[in-house]
Amino acid sequence: MTGARGITVGRLAALVVVVLAVAIAATLLITRATDGSGTSGRGGEDKAATPGPAGGTPYAYTTEQELVLVRGDRPPTRVPRVFDLADPHRNTVVWTHDGHRVAFFSDDELLDRREDTRLITVDARTGEVHRLPCPGCHDLAPVGDHDVMVLSYEPGPTSAFRIDLDRPTAPRTELDNGSYWQPQLLGATPTHVLTGQYEMSGGDPGMELRLNDLKTAGITVYPRFESNAYMPAALAAVGGGQRIAVAARHNPGGCAAPFPIHVLGPKGEVGGSDQSAALPPGYIAGVTGGIDVSDLWWGPDQHLYATISAWTCDKSQGARDGKKRPHRPATLFRLDGDRWVSAGDQPATVVRPLDRDTRMVLVIPDCNGPVERADGITYCNTGSLYREEAGKRTKVADDVLSLSAPATAS
Repeated sequence: MTGARGITVGRLAALVVVVLAVAIAATLLITRATDGSGTSGRGGEDKAATPGPAGGTPYAYTTEQELVLVRGDRPPTRVPRVFDLADPHRNTVVWTHDGHRVAFFSDDELLDRREDTRLITVDARTGEVHRLPCPGCHDLAPVGDHDVMVLSYEPGPTSAFRIDLDRPTAPRTELDNGSYWQPQLLGATPTHVLTGQYEMSGGDPGMELRLNDLKTAGITVYPRFESNAYMPAALAAVGGGQRIAVAARHNPGGCAAPFPIHVLGPKGEVGGSDQSAALPPGYIAGVTGGIDVSDLWWGPDQHLYATISAWTCDKSQGARDGKKRPHRPATLFRLDGDRWVSAGDQPATVVRPLDRDTRMVLVIPDCNGPVERADGITYCNTGSLYREEAGKRTKVADDVLSLSAPATAS
């Protein structure tokens, strides 16, 4: 599961700048993967990393220029790849449900080379890197135990395929749901995939979601959500059932901005939750005050977790973003019954537990309100990664864009 932040008006405005920066950076990168020992290659396989002592659950993080897989005390595996500072949809990283591999696409689409896109996988047990041709591929999600589902523009308009990463040279399987595939994969369990599509029709813009059963090809359609396409989602398979949650981003970029979290049922049910503990003082939904849900996931204790920041609105300020006055940075909350309760007071944008006593925490500035910095794009989208044990944090890296870990851990 990947921790990904949503996109704001400021981030959208930065897209053109980022694309130009990506093109420049790409010319400086050598297209290879290294495991700390210098092994590299652009073909179908890379030499495996030198085995080392075991060290618990692996995790991965990205920077603007690489993905880093950390495997306990072994040398980290580094895979150069340009990641987009402004648009998390271009940076999707997933783990297979068995926790053995991390998968993501090459940066070719960013560089207008869509037909050259490759699916990159890294074996978390050995550090071995594979690159599989995947022309036109643009989104992916883990299914089965060791497979991924990919969406591709080829042959188009939106085609879906299943790839067995235990047999990467085997032919991929085309998936048919009896209808058409929506263009966005929000998440998946081994047997079900949540897809989405942003619709402007009918005077009621929002996200239309479907739950696709891969075994029966059945489709569950949910009511349209008032949200843009950047909807945090969390899916988990527990006891043979599906646990699904989404967060709906109302009024993106505005100061009066509700962000409700809904638990979804497999037959189209949509539940609500009480976010009172996470709201700023004087909050009135859609009138004043707002919150942002940075991350959403099901924990190993089967509770739903979220990181939520909050702000108030200063009506004396005229600028749209200038109205925001930070009240609380993103911190950890847990859903108990239908009420959200605080689960930590330290800043946390993305959290991934590695075991009962250890978790990785990514802290990125919330940028709720004016940001007067020359490096605003980088400052508001990257942060520091920490390893937290018994509440004590040790910094691991700076300039980190995203954090992910196997679903078995998170």
